[in-house]
Amino acid sequence: MTAEILEWYATIAGVIAALMLAGDFGRKITGFGFILFCTMNIAWILFARMDDTGGLMWQNIVLFGVNLIGVWQYLLSPKNRRKMRVVKEAVKEFEEQEARGEAAA
Repeated sequence: MTAEILEWYATIAGVIAALMLAGDFGRKITGFGFILFCTMNIAWILFARMDDTGGLMWQNIVLFGVNLIGVWQYLLSPKNRRKMRVVKEAVKEFEEQEARGEAAA
């Protein structure tokens, strides 16, 4: 894989992942944004090794770990998945009440 391909993949993936997180499209999209960030980190690490830029490499090694925490929190954590199930049920119940005109002001 050429350095130029890695560099452009990392750049484009980083922009898309940032939009996925900033857009507040929901937990799943945010979780997949963190996965995309992880692939971006891997691309930057490989690029940095080819380009002999140690600072860029170590920054992305650390950020890869941070992004793995994001993947865990948004997609894999059983505790957070249970919480979100309860929240979704509460939102559904509220929306049903609101549709019937029963929601409190």
